[in-house]
Amino acid sequence: MKQRDTMVPVLRGGRGVIKASLGAAAAGVILLLIGIFVDPARLAFAYLTAYVYLVSIAVSALLFLMICHAMRASWPVVVRRLTEAIVKTMPLLLLLFIPLLFGLRTLYPWLRPHDMERLAHKAAYLNRGYFVARTALYFVIWIVVGHLLCRWSEASDREPALPVAHRLYAFSGGAIPLVGLALTFASFDWIMSLSPSFYSTMFPVYVFAGGCLGAIAALTLSTAVADRRGLLPGVNTSHYYALGRLLLTFTVFWAYSAFFQLLLHWEANRPDEVEFYKKRIEGPWQEVSAVLVIVKFAIPFLLLLNYRIKRVPGALAAASIWLLAAHYIDIHWLVIPELGRPGFPYSFLDLAAILAQGGAVVAFAVHRLRGLPLLPINDPRLPEALAYDSV
Repeated sequence: MKQRDTMVPVLRGGRGVIKASLGAAAAGVILLLIGIFVDPARLAFAYLTAYVYLVSIAVSALLFLMICHAMRASWPVVVRRLTEAIVKTMPLLLLLFIPLLFGLRTLYPWLRPHDMERLAHKAAYLNRGYFVARTALYFVIWIVVGHLLCRWSEASDREPALPVAHRLYAFSGGAIPLVGLALTFASFDWIMSLSPSFYSTMFPVYVFAGGCLGAIAALTLSTAVADRRGLLPGVNTSHYYALGRLLLTFTVFWAYSAFFQLLLHWEANRPDEVEFYKKRIEGPWQEVSAVLVIVKFAIPFLLLLNYRIKRVPGALAAASIWLLAAHYIDIHWLVIPELGRPGFPYSFLDLAAILAQGGAVVAFAVHRLRGLPLLPINDPRLPEALAYDSV
């Protein structure tokens, strides 16, 4: 154990990243405060967009971590600590939900007096108290599951005799449905209920596919940065190739879920459901819809088909930045049209919200990673993971 410990660098730095991230968060908060006086309604929608974007990445990272444990996959052991760092942001994301409580009536029609009568048949589910209680339950599930997985994983670094491998395997396999159901209902509550007459059983699949693509992109970018700084000894081109394959897989999966959701509603041709798409093919949203297909599917699909690109860390890092931006455009496309305003679809408040929340989340993730080895040094699968070779 001690010999292997000395071979794995412990993250001691990161202060520069934390300071820069907190600086971005402070700038975002200042802009958000301006937005309170300039356009509070647009502020609420911008904040929700950034919030859903970050939560979708964190929860999808948790699901990816659990799937890797449940499969007893070897190569993901190399990137487990970085995945756990994303998962550990969940408590902060719970706190970041609090500002949304002040804008619920602005965001959701089912809380506005003149719409309550029209939506009375959904009042048993769509009401403020139940909405907040469900959100609390989602985070209890995500935080408890994530905390246990991370705590057991880190405990093995200190005590190599602890039998945590089977515990991680069994717990992950049993908890995946629970975490997945929480994500399903969160997508219904936070996004789909913005348009309460619209419903789709494919919607949580669409959100999950986009979130997983964002999570793998964030993990790939983090891996490239840590590797460049010498914090991930043993990482080779095969590990990047595996991450690149996942990026390509979830790019196709996202496009598949988007297409079949559209196809189902196109075939049904119900006015109450078509309204969701009608809002997104009129005015400037028509161009945004076209751009979304190009930037989140066509371009990354064609690039990631290339064998060599998936084995070059710099190229994959650039592709990951691209896909993270594309995922934001996707969430923005889901949320902002429900505001029902014509004109240019983007606002300085969108930048403010992502700076404020994203800066805080990145700083928190790096802070919680400091002092830890970036490889699970006593995992029995680590030697196999470091020797991973894929052609």
